Amino acid sequence: MTQKLVIDKSFLDGASTTQVRDVVARYHALVIEPLFYELMTTEKPDMQRKAFAKFPSEPGAFSLIPNIGTLLRNEFEGREPLRRLEGCAIEGVHKFNDGLRDGNYVPTAQVLGDLRAWEAEVVSSTQTFLEMCQSVHQFFPELSGIEFRDFPAAIATARRTVATSQERVMEIYAQLRAQDATSMLPPETVGPDWVSYRFLQCHLLAALRLFGKHQGNIDVTAGVRLRAEHAMHDLEYVSAGSMVGGIATNDREVEEDFRLLCPSGLVIKPMRRETDSSEACLP
Repeated sequence: MTQKLVIDKSFLDGASTTQVRDVVARYHALVIEPLFYELMTTEKPDMQRKAFAKFPSEPGAFSLIPNIGTLLRNEFEGREPLRRLEGCAIEGVHKFNDGLRDGNYVPTAQVLGDLRAWEAEVVSSTQTFLEMCQSVHQFFPELSGIEFRDFPAAIATARRTVATSQERVMEIYAQLRAQDATSMLPPETVGPDWVSYRFLQCHLLAALRLFGKHQGNIDVTAGVRLRAEHAMHDLEYVSAGSMVGGIATNDREVEEDFRLLCPSGLVIKPMRRETDSSEACLP
């Protein structure tokens, strides 16, 4: 069975065209919608063109996976785990528009409408994530009342607990559901094979990191909000990658979180340009 892996934006930015195509040829590549969103909304058109051009022009080189919000809604409505992420792929044989590859793409009204809807969802999701970052210590009483010198180690321990303790994650899940049962399934039905579980894990890992960086005092400035948005995109990559056991990334924090969740998972990073292309995607 071909190993599946999720490709993130940092990998596309850092890898050569040869390596990207090698990875897509060797593995079952999954492109999640947040990658498309990040590329379509970048303020650097040349980087956008280069990133899209690295993908093969032939249809069917990758599977397109919906964003995490769609997957969570599908899971909630279906009352069963999605299990196989690739089984949730958007139907059809996909390829990126040639105009995106050569820099001549003019978005249609439908695409512009979709982007505006995505932007609104990103704003809402970023706010939710920031609220989690500000309140995450409530789920980890061991972070309160300790000396500052002990704080980094306590954050690291809490993150390892999130990655390894299903019981602790489900305790937090139950606390969150007690606040809003309208969009979360009963705790007794959810487990590690659910997107809901993986997403909560990744949300907590990312929130603990930001909480730790700000020493437990997050003042939401424009810069913090932007970093939170980037972190929110990253946790979608990690969520998807952890479900299939593979990710292609050049982001240290994405790799760190993925390895916490999947110690034996496949991580592919950009190779140095002079590296022989035959070794370009070997783990």
